[in-house]
Amino acid sequence: MKQPAKRASQTQKKSRVAKARSRHPLPAATRRERVQSKEDAIIVAAHKSLTARGFTKTTMSEIARKAGVAEGTLYLYFNNKNALARAVLAAFYTRLTDTAKIGVAKCATTTEKLEFLARHHLESIIGERRLLELIASDVRNTEAYEGSDIYKMNREYVAVFDDVLRDGVWRGEIEDGAVQWIKRDIFFGSLEYSMRTLLMKKRSSKKDITAVVTELVKLLMGRADTRTEPVSNRDLIKAVERVDAAASRLERLSEAKT
Repeated sequence: MKQPAKRASQTQKKSRVAKARSRHPLPAATRRERVQSKEDAIIVAAHKSLTARGFTKTTMSEIARKAGVAEGTLYLYFNNKNALARAVLAAFYTRLTDTAKIGVAKCATTTEKLEFLARHHLESIIGERRLLELIASDVRNTEAYEGSDIYKMNREYVAVFDDVLRDGVWRGEIEDGAVQWIKRDIFFGSLEYSMRTLLMKKRSSKKDITAVVTELVKLLMGRADTRTEPVSNRDLIKAVERVDAAASRLERLSEAKT
């Protein structure tokens, strides 16, 4: 008879605990988590509107509707559309930088790392080209660009490339002797100009992107077993000038078509 009594006692205890929990349920999320969740939803909605419609046509009321919040609530998180646009840019750079670091860490050789970074950057700027227009506009309107948030975020992102390049020189996989910023400009400048060309010719398939990535990495590697002499700073400067000239021709052609 004692065992059933004990079981009954345990059942009663569980029942009391269940009733207590029903009267005082645990919060689904802390206040900070709820605030962060709502802010993230607003940034996602703003990102969709800005990339689809551009900065000028996007309205705060539209963003509030997509985020599922009242327009007045929106202003509790961001003072104006400019502040919200900067939050979108910050989220974009954070995502871009984090995925670049993770991807590079998985690669074994310098060639693999550069190919990953080139593909990652080219695919990202093709997919987010409307957002890049917003960045370019913001940079033009910033008097002290070097002290701006965009400058700091951009520096953190390109530092991933710089680290790969330095490591490649240390490993002996890349010829030393070229100024780092020149190779950096060739890398990112070529990818951005290639993006314009691919979009203008409507050729942004995986095959087209792979072709751009392969040729660019070949240029940057400059290994001793593929050339008799290392690439000089003068040669690299000439390459930058050729890229600039090609970009100017593309821009003139684009303006003529519009």
